[in-house]
Amino acid sequence: MTTEEAEAALQAWATVQRDELVHAAHQAGVSKNRIHVLTGIARTTIDRILEAPMGTTQQALTAYLAKFTATWPKPQPWDWAWPPASPGVASQHTARDIAGWLLKDAEFRALKLGTWLSTPDGQLVAAAVQALAPPPYSQDAELLITALQLAAQQQQTEARQKILAGVAVGGVLALAFGSAGK
Repeated sequence: MTTEEAEAALQAWATVQRDELVHAAHQAGVSKNRIHVLTGIARTTIDRILEAPMGTTQQALTAYLAKFTATWPKPQPWDWAWPPASPGVASQHTARDIAGWLLKDAEFRALKLGTWLSTPDGQLVAAAVQALAPPPYSQDAELLITALQLAAQQQQTEARQKILAGVAVGGVLALAFGSAGK
């Protein structure tokens, strides 16, 4: 095994969302002790992981989205002209455009909406967006909901690809060490 291969394998394991795996295993009925034995994670760390809430909260997502959309056109209470003086974002961009912007944003990535196990349900995303979207811009709200779901799905795909790469490296290592011992 080269240094680069070893580092890639370690990085793949680190990107697997350790905390999420621990939560999922525990919810599936794996005991804390068995998790410790299988992973080598300290029991105190497992306790800390299981005590922490899992996933992104609506409040955290809404706070992020308020900053993310701060420069988007907003309706003024006295400006009800039709068509609106400043069209919404939905008339200028696609959900894929916005999902791409989200995926380039480190703060969005830190929310970890898309993990290798899951993406958020539509209710969480819709509630977070609707908490900041005024009614005249419902098209923008729908666009943002779709973009968030696309970005979360892309994050999930990336996480799964990293895991598969790590598993592949592990399989190669197992074969190499298995045949070296013979």
